[in-house]
Amino acid sequence: MKIADKLLNLVGVGRERGLPPPRLVAIADGLLVTERSAEAWFLISVANTDLATEGEQDAALDAAVSAAATILGDRLSHLKVVWGRSTGQDYLDSIAGHYRLGDHEAWAQTRADRIDEMRMPERYVALGVHLSDRDPRATAQVRGSISDALGTTSWRVSARELAHLDERVRKLARQLGSTVWRAHTAPAEVISWLISREMHRGAVAAPRAGLITGASLARLTAGRVVPYTDHLRIYDARGQIAAYTTVLAMTDFPEELETPGAGEWLRTLSEIKAIDDDGDEIDVTVEASVRFRVLTKKTARHLVDETRKSAKEQRRSAAKGTAEETADEIVETERIMREVKRDINRSGLTLVEDHPRLLVSADTREDLEAYVDAVIAHYADRGITVAAGADEQRDLWLESLPGDQLRVPDLGHVRESTAFFGSWFWGGASIGDATGPAIGYLTGSTPGLVRFDAAAGSALGDATTTLFLGRSGRGKTTAAMLGGLDSAFAGAWVPLLDLKGDAAGVSAVAAEYGVPTAVIEITAQFSGAADLLRVLPADDALLQAPSQLMLLLPPHLRGAAEAPVMAATRAEIQSPDPSSWGVIQRLCASESETTRTVGFALRDLVETGLGSVVAGPPSGLSSLTTNPGLWVVQMPGLTLPSPESAPESWSPIERVGMACLRGCLAWMVRTTGRREFRGRSKVVIVPEVHLLTKTPDGASFLDYIARVGRALGASLVLDTQDPASILKLPGLVEQITTLFAFSLRSREQVDSLLELLGRPQTAPYQTLVRGINTAANGKSIRHGHCIMRDRWDEVATVQIDIPSQRVADLLRTTPESEHALEPTQPIPIVPEDIDPFADDEEEDDALLPEPASTAHAQAEAHTTADPEPVVQDTPAPAAAEPPAPAAPTTTPAPATATPAAATSPNGATQPPTAPTATPTPNGTPVPTAHPPVAQQAGTAPAPPSPNGNGHTPHPTRHESPIGPDEVYDQEADDPGYNKAMYTPDDPQPAKKEHVG
Repeated sequence: MKIADKLLNLVGVGRERGLPPPRLVAIADGLLVTERSAEAWFLISVANTDLATEGEQDAALDAAVSAAATILGDRLSHLKVVWGRSTGQDYLDSIAGHYRLGDHEAWAQTRADRIDEMRMPERYVALGVHLSDRDPRATAQVRGSISDALGTTSWRVSARELAHLDERVRKLARQLGSTVWRAHTAPAEVISWLISREMHRGAVAAPRAGLITGASLARLTAGRVVPYTDHLRIYDARGQIAAYTTVLAMTDFPEELETPGAGEWLRTLSEIKAIDDDGDEIDVTVEASVRFRVLTKKTARHLVDETRKSAKEQRRSAAKGTAEETADEIVETERIMREVKRDINRSGLTLVEDHPRLLVSADTREDLEAYVDAVIAHYADRGITVAAGADEQRDLWLESLPGDQLRVPDLGHVRESTAFFGSWFWGGASIGDATGPAIGYLTGSTPGLVRFDAAAGSALGDATTTLFLGRSGRGKTTAAMLGGLDSAFAGAWVPLLDLKGDAAGVSAVAAEYGVPTAVIEITAQFSGAADLLRVLPADDALLQAPSQLMLLLPPHLRGAAEAPVMAATRAEIQSPDPSSWGVIQRLCASESETTRTVGFALRDLVETGLGSVVAGPPSGLSSLTTNPGLWVVQMPGLTLPSPESAPESWSPIERVGMACLRGCLAWMVRTTGRREFRGRSKVVIVPEVHLLTKTPDGASFLDYIARVGRALGASLVLDTQDPASILKLPGLVEQITTLFAFSLRSREQVDSLLELLGRPQTAPYQTLVRGINTAANGKSIRHGHCIMRDRWDEVATVQIDIPSQRVADLLRTTPESEHALEPTQPIPIVPEDIDPFADDEEEDDALLPEPASTAHAQAEAHTTADPEPVVQDTPAPAAAEPPAPAAPTTTPAPATATPAAATSPNGATQPPTAPTATPTPNGTPVPTAHPPVAQQAGTAPAPPSPNGNGHTPHPTRHESPIGPDEVYDQEADDPGYNKAMYTPDDPQPAKKEHVG
């Protein structure tokens, strides 16, 4: 070091402070080249640590320290924590090609509009690593001055140098990618954004062309920043102040920091709050810039020796003075340095030299002062001193720019690696599928969208069961319905077995967006609809149908009835149109008195309303369909026996309920297993599944679908209040990939839920489960808030989010909710001598193509070669009612139904009749179906925009970083959104209504 440099450092004005700003030469993927140096830049993935155990965090921290010592030893590194924003346009781009059924563009747009409305921040953690110096600093400064004087420039980088630097970046990326940070090279667009946002605190997107040079680089840095004593003023292109920014230095840390806890001083950036004029808390957007160097053992020993020698000299100098007393701090420093050197030599202790800075921005000086005070107070509570760098704002700000260097070395620290990496700059919350529909957002320390695709498991070669658990009224059924809607829009066959009768709203949403749908009430209108002789192929029906009929008989007749029932079934199955009603007629006409008694007993039972659905006279109507769409199957009056009761003690209504359930489940199992359907996506939704787990048939059905779902392309979505009963089905538990946990109260249920989540059954986690749906005020319910475990066994807190008020009104499952439903338009069955479940090319042609899997960014999804459906023109509807969609040109089959159109006896397609209501015995209209929104020639109408001119384009993510005052107030958002989405007493007007 020159004598002049030593003198400058002595007075606190180091040579680094006088260097000019960095001159950019080139930007490529993972590479930033300036006139003085070259740096590699990477993006660090967010680790899911919010709900991790202490053991899991300790293991991850040790792995980070070890990786840093190995890969980053003695390298000058630059860590930046910045915030962007999730935008609706980014979401639309990410799911392009996923949806294909109904007015899917309007459905995706509804979610995109909600994302823009929330203005949700998105955290980026970027790591820059110094690769090489391109020129000595003094030479670079001289060359720059000469170039400026001559009107030329030295902004050049040769192709050979770029190739060499690119090779080093790739090598470093392979090393960092295998660490706990899961780092990957930063795209050139992101590096450009990191630079331009510091110059403008706003949006300047550089073109993405692999290598950015010349005029594009000039635009990145074409800003005006004026430093003041305690802040900077950043001006826009019009000369107006765009933002006020203050750079804070973290000047003092306590001797010991606890992690998890106060030691996570970088992870807590998103937890800083300020108080606004109304006394409410608002989030403060704080960004971090930390230049650091992980010291190798040799460098660390040298630094420790130098510090110990300096302390020793000060002690000797003090001892020679007149007082002959040595300061305690000097003695303590000398002792600590001896211990540190011993630990470096014996236990592999590593040290880090770091210089942390915090950047706070606001639109006004008053807001800036309030935000700075909030940051200082936040860290003061953790024993950390934060102060604005008085008269150092210019140098501290330049120091935060990518491509620059350390300029204020005296505001730094040397500490153990665990104290630095224990800041958990890469920690937070991250969960869900990598691609696919958004179902909500994270509520942990790092906000972000949560993506969930109920049908993705099969394409990934994974299990296919999703489970929603929790108390009644917390939002689990609503969340399951949202997942089913997304699957239906993607072209899946989605039957929903509604045993409670409150899920009709999901069909209303599907109809509003043009998805084929119906609410199918299993009543006397559909006599014979659950008849296994009509649902199953002959071979299967020969075994299953007698069992269903035997279930209906009272116990004292079963012993003598088995042989006659089997014989009658064998004879009936040879008829052109076999049915269980035909079996009963054969029994009643038998010459044997015992057989006739059996037949009369069955006939008396199936002539009741629900009994006729099982084995009544065929009505010529088929309610169960295999077409893609969303089909709600309701069974009003279904009474199932308790799990403790023996079959001999079942009452007649319980026997009928079990027989009806068996018929419906057999239909679902058969449909999911059809050979020609195996290439198509199928999502079976069963709310209140605890009503099934207590029956042998229900438990067997769940176990079968869960085990073979991956091979059949069938996914299972379950919702229950009883996790303890789920644990008693080990075959089902083994197949659960995704779990959403809502609040529970009893110790048994809470511990069962924690076991399913994979979290320890300790007091903190038990308290979390009990209070997950309690609002911050402790006096209201936080609907839709839950704990999610994804297919990668990550666990985090999530808020299920309904995309619009209109959708919320339709989905509401409270008793007050009413939906203007329309009756099912059943299809009369035309007897044919064909097997409705056999491979049929005409039927395959009529079916919509398989859904686009959201997993095609994670794994290669299977595809089918099904052609597009043939759509016929329908007569022009009356002006007073929306037109109905055309029926596919397919021959009606006994086991299929399409609620959108009816078929006349001569085979001609007719539009559905005008909406009417089917009265119940008490005179109340029965909601039964939703016809889809009309589509002409396969096209769907675009939803109207608020201004009538279509949707406004969404800004891209990097064009809209979080502005100074544009903060996402999660705590303020949740209560208001809960009221709008879930409170039935005072519903808000719909923000958007999609009409045909």
